[in-house]
Amino acid sequence: MQHYVGLDVSVKETSVCIVDKAGKLIREVKVATKPAEILAVLTEEALAIERIGLEAGPYRSGCTAHWRKRVCR
Repeated sequence: MQHYVGLDVSVKETSVCIVDKAGKLIREVKVATKPAEILAVLTEEALAIERIGLEAGPYRSGCTAHWRKRVCR
């Protein structure tokens, strides 16, 4: 099943929302804005992540490159 992730990245905290193809909420959590903590949420379950959307302002370019290498298939 396909999953979609929304990340709202701010200086101290990142909100992570994961939904399935039908829009059913799979997980919603806030973590510290640290790559290791965000990656832990995205990889702790066997998810087929299709896309990641970012609301990140100035953090967007760094985040995009980081997640493409580690999460997207």
